[in-house]
Amino acid sequence: MQSKKGAVGYSITISNNSALDGMNAILFQENPVLPSDAVTLAWMSKMCHPSTTIEYQWSIDYNFVWGQVGTLVPGTQFVAGQILQADLTQNNLVALSYVDGGFEFGPTSPSGKNGSLMIKEDDTVPGPGNDDQGSVGIGMSGAGTFVVPTVPNTGVEFDPKPTYWVAFGSFASSEVMDVSELTQPAKVVYPDGMTSAKALFDGKEWSISYGN
Repeated sequence: MQSKKGAVGYSITISNNSALDGMNAILFQENPVLPSDAVTLAWMSKMCHPSTTIEYQWSIDYNFVWGQVGTLVPGTQFVAGQILQADLTQNNLVALSYVDGGFEFGPTSPSGKNGSLMIKEDDTVPGPGNDDQGSVGIGMSGAGTFVVPTVPNTGVEFDPKPTYWVAFGSFASSEVMDVSELTQPAKVVYPDGMTSAKALFDGKEWSISYGN
């Protein structure tokens, strides 16, 4: 399918064919190269009771994000204060400032490394030990995926090569996750030319199939 912007759209339906109840079906991303202090957010998460099915849809449209919370422990809710459209070539660098008591992105530019997303935090940005410390990072399709605590005079570079994972867990959308607390994470790898997936959990393992 096609997104409104013309980018290729993807979808996944997740079916809970088990007795597992009171848990969310979580779609999250994993990246092989991340800053050392980066945390993973529950990208999409909804309650999925036994014998029910949910669906997620997205397109590969990157964005920069920042939030007001700087202590990124599992269960912390990341609330984006600004979501700025980005891409890996023409809009791959942005500056983050802290002006009059609030964070603010500057305009994007093509000055970053091709294929990466770079955030330059200036000397106004509050860092560790400051009550106003926040967080900054990247996302996809309008929601955050990875964030780090803010640090003044720092450049944060993300090299997006995401893989998708499904799991059951208690984390809500945009919460900082501890992946070790998830139930049966499974990788979702779309074959070339395929854009939809069906993932069924039977209580022991996942069965994942693909189509268009």
